[in-house]
Order: sequence, then C-alpha cells, then structure tokens
Amino acid sequence: MRVIFLIGCLFLVARVQAQYQKGTKYLGGTISLNGTKSKPEADAGIQSIQSYLSLNPSVQAGLFIKEKAMIGLGFGTDLDFYWNKSKPSKSLPLYKSHTQIYTLSPFVRHYKSLNAKWAIFLNSSAEISLLKSKTITDDYTVKSDGYGIGLKIVPGVSYWLTPRFALESDINLLSLGAGYRNFYDSDTFYFNSAVTSNLSSYFSIRASWYLSKP
Repeated sequence: MRVIFLIGCLFLVARVQAQYQKGTKYLGGTISLNGTKSKPEADAGIQSIQSYLSLNPSVQAGLFIKEKAMIGLGFGTDLDFYWNKSKPSKSLPLYKSHTQIYTLSPFVRHYKSLNAKWAIFLNSSAEISLLKSKTITDDYTVKSDGYGIGLKIVPGVSYWLTPRFALESDINLLSLGAGYRNFYDSDTFYFNSAVTSNLSSYFSIRASWYLSKP
C-alpha cells in the first residue's frame, strides 16, 4: 500500500514539475474593479453626488525558455473615472475626469517549486506606458497626453488547482520599482517600494494556464 502511495505522489510531482519545462506556454489574466459613491453636504436644498470607478484588466503570455525560467509579455490598463453631479441640476459646477493608462510589460520570471502544489517566483519587467487624461467642467475641457518608462521587480506565489491551471498572486508589498513619467507638462522620476495603506493593493489574484506538450 505504501508503494502505491509513493508512486502516486511521484506521479503528481512529475505532472506539476512538467509545467516548468522548456517549451511550456503560459497565459494569465486578471481584472479588478472598485469604486465609491458619496453624498457630501452642500448648501441647503442642494445635493452633491460624487462617484469614482476604477477598472484594471490585464493579460500575460509567456514561454519557458528553460526549466523554471520564462520570458513573456504583459498588457495592462488602468481606467479611472470621477464625476460630480448635483441636484437640482446645474446647482453646482459640473466636474468630470477620465484617466487612461495603457502599459506594455516584457518580463522575465524565475520559479522555485516548494512542493507538488506550491511555487514561488520572482518577476522582473520593463514597463512602457501611454497616459491620457480628460477633464470636463462647465467652462472648459482639458486634455493631456503623456508617457512613462520604468523597471519593476515583484515576487509572487503560485498554487495549482489542476496540473494545467493555477491561481497566482503578486506580492506587491515586497515589490521595487523605478522609472520616469512625462505627464501634465511635467517630468517625474520615481523610486518606490510599494508602501501603501491599502491592503487590497498588497496582493492581486491572477488566473493562469500552463499549456505543456503531452
């Protein structure tokens, strides 16, 4: 009975380890959505309604070039909407803003398996971003275009639900990033270690498929 159990464990490990082999294809995707709606106090008889919506879909595709080492390309978007309405209509100035960020990220990822189900990885990427913004008020409309370039290193963890499907999380709390951004007619150089007070920003869950040859 023990022999059968050991053979079964070895088979399971072999199936999972095969996902790291050269030639295995990778596809991952995630989407996050959050927003707020508030009604701050205004003058008597006037109600202000402020709304915010953020949408962040992204996809990644990669190929293992050797055991436990992958190269790939990611594409992500950051769409932010904010608007302020009032009742009765036009009793307060109109304000709307819309920001779009499109990011292309070539990356290299290295894995270290912990057991048949768990693995940790380190993802190193370059980021090339296109930024667009539009602000609308009663009196004017302002548009701004910009761009950004940067480097980012972030660790993560993978958990396999099946031999070909895993849930992954980037551990943004431990990430490092540096880069340059030209936006709103200003130049910004930045370096950060992802220190944030928003717990939901520490981790992001990604659905991932590992498509190895039979």
